[in-house]
Amino acid sequence: DNYKAILSSPEFWGVLWNTFRYIIMYIPLMLVASLGVAYLLSRQRPGVTAFRIIYYIPVLTSWVAASMIWKSMLSPEYGAVNNILAVFGIQGPGWLLDEAWAMPAIVLCVVAAKSISMLFTTETDYSIRFTNLNPRNIYNTPDAYEAAAIDGVNAWQKFWKITLPLMTPAIFYVLIVSLINAFQLFPQIMIMTDGGPNGATQVMVERIYKYGFRYYRMGYAAAF
Repeated sequence: DNYKAILSSPEFWGVLWNTFRYIIMYIPLMLVASLGVAYLLSRQRPGVTAFRIIYYIPVLTSWVAASMIWKSMLSPEYGAVNNILAVFGIQGPGWLLDEAWAMPAIVLCVVAAKSISMLFTTETDYSIRFTNLNPRNIYNTPDAYEAAAIDGVNAWQKFWKITLPLMTPAIFYVLIVSLINAFQLFPQIMIMTDGGPNGATQVMVERIYKYGFRYYRMGYAAAF
């Protein structure tokens, strides 16, 4: 009966769509951001090690605390994000109070705080560039970059033909972990929107929690 009620409920399909909408936005943005940060942090520049340590700090922070900070920053009245946009003459949206912007705002917050995936990709990129990962594979060494430089290969070709293929194991790992994390989206929703506005950020785990522990419909929650 619970399964029948769920599958015949418009709410379930809306929640499923919200969950997949989050995944569709989150996964590509996470991968692109991971590669971008990896490119920046794998450079041999003064102070980059200290910046890596600072960049890792959000991993040690509770999602509850991080979500409260982001909720304050995204406030349409006094939030730092809209204040910064106003400096450039841009009228910031309502973010968490706007049905169209609430889920993208959640995605941006999660991507900004997912330092561990980005640092994993960074270390892989760094290892590919500056260490010999596999002595039996002559292409998996910095020599490949030296040979490419001698042949006049530009930076984009180096990235596309050398770095990216060698990073595919790390990218695959980040993809799988990010996909798992995406389905587990919960504390950010509860703290920042509580499923609103008008159900725009209701997702699977949030619904399971609420039906089980707020509405005391354990059978319905279990079926969900």
